[in-house]
Amino acid sequence: MPVYLFWGDEDFTLEKEINNIKEEVLKIRDGGEISPLNYRCLDNPDFKTLIDALCTQPMMFGDVVYKIRADKYFLETTKKIKLDDKQTDEIIKALGLVSERVHVILTCPIDKGDRKKPDSRKKIYKAVQKAGSIKEFTAFKAYEEYKILPVLKQMVQKAGLKADSTVLTMIIRQIGPSLRDLNTALDKIKLIIHPDNNITAEVVEKLGGESQNIFLISDLILEKKFDKALFEISNILNKSHYLEILAFLQSSFSKLLITKVYSKTASSFDIARKTGQNEYIVKKSLEKLRAISTDELIRIKQNLTQAEYEIKSGIKEPLLAFECALLQKEQNKETQIL
Repeated sequence: MPVYLFWGDEDFTLEKEINNIKEEVLKIRDGGEISPLNYRCLDNPDFKTLIDALCTQPMMFGDVVYKIRADKYFLETTKKIKLDDKQTDEIIKALGLVSERVHVILTCPIDKGDRKKPDSRKKIYKAVQKAGSIKEFTAFKAYEEYKILPVLKQMVQKAGLKADSTVLTMIIRQIGPSLRDLNTALDKIKLIIHPDNNITAEVVEKLGGESQNIFLISDLILEKKFDKALFEISNILNKSHYLEILAFLQSSFSKLLITKVYSKTASSFDIARKTGQNEYIVKKSLEKLRAISTDELIRIKQNLTQAEYEIKSGIKEPLLAFECALLQKEQNKETQIL
């Protein structure tokens, strides 16, 4: 059955999937126009309008694609649409009878960092699962470079550009993990380097991007500029969930610790192979690690784990927990002096 439920916080790939269905079903080629009779959009329609859409029967106009935002039906929100048992049963029946020439795409977009998800216990969720397919679109996190790299590589190739892994990593660190932002950056790069198609490190360095601040935090900690690191953490906490910062720092310092330990017996190439990192990043990390001891890295890693426990347990507010994680040793020293 041509029924889909697309949900998640990665709006770029979600929209791309919808466009792929539109192009395939409606036979759109080379930016051709779409008739409003064939492509229809609804935003959390009321019960009757939703039933009418599910019961649509195409006639002479060809196949129909219905894009229906339906988060108020599937997500627990303050403005959710409440259905009684009879209405729920009617929707379930209609989902099972959707015409083969009508493609219904139900969407539940979620804000980045929001942990909401469709309730799989709902009858209509199970009906969609039975009648069609359900797909989650999850946004990448800043620390998931290894997942973003192959996706960005495909985006670069599709844009008719070229870049090696080192440059791709630089783009991610400069722009951030958002695929929409990365796509916009590639459009900008294409204009900058035209008629050339090879992306260089010099071009990437000229790009702007707020997301690079999260990478700056680990550098500031390594340089023991804790006050500046806390300032950056405070800024990011205003826009992002504390778990995103914690996850990034935990992942970052785990790799730094492993890199520091291996550096005594292995080359940058071997470290990159063992840790799954790009060799360019390993070389940069080795330069930064010269001024910090293994014990200090262990201290930070342990304190970050303690900070996570304290925040989740409600013992401390996120910013205070981060402050203690970075300054704990200094506080102990002062206590000993006193």
